[in-house]
Amino acid sequence: MKKYIPFWVLFALVVTTDQWSKSLVVENSKELQENPIVILELINGRENLLEFTYITNPGAAWSMFSDYPEALTLLALTALISIFFFRKALELNKILHQYVFGLIAGGIAGNLGDRLFRDPAEVVDFIDFFLPVINYDYPIFNIADSAIFVGAFSYIIIGIVEAKNEKELQRVT
Repeated sequence: MKKYIPFWVLFALVVTTDQWSKSLVVENSKELQENPIVILELINGRENLLEFTYITNPGAAWSMFSDYPEALTLLALTALISIFFFRKALELNKILHQYVFGLIAGGIAGNLGDRLFRDPAEVVDFIDFFLPVINYDYPIFNIADSAIFVGAFSYIIIGIVEAKNEKELQRVT
């Protein structure tokens, strides 16, 4: 396990930060529902770009599968176990992959913690982001969701770069 230190450090950082932030939000849930905290507002104060609020979500992203919270819990457990058992195939011996999967696994574990230990068994979301250019209020999310997104997006980019480098190497030889 010593060779996976970057994975475990990032995993622990994501889970800890996620659960800590959610506990603060839950403690102030009534106030945040009534008066969200504006973090960033558009010039002239016409639109809030970023604010903290409070909602819970029994489903996954965009409230998908809200009627199947048990299936989502099982899927999260399966994903975490799979990352462990397939760590060689996922190339977790590479430092960059450890960071990516530390983010992904930490995010999964953070949201899984909500599903297993909160009553009701729903994920706490609080980051509300508005995109004024396209007049779109992005679904409210949390730190765990952000970690999963950044990790998954990074994994795609790494895959594209590695494939390009491999293709270049084959062309040269």
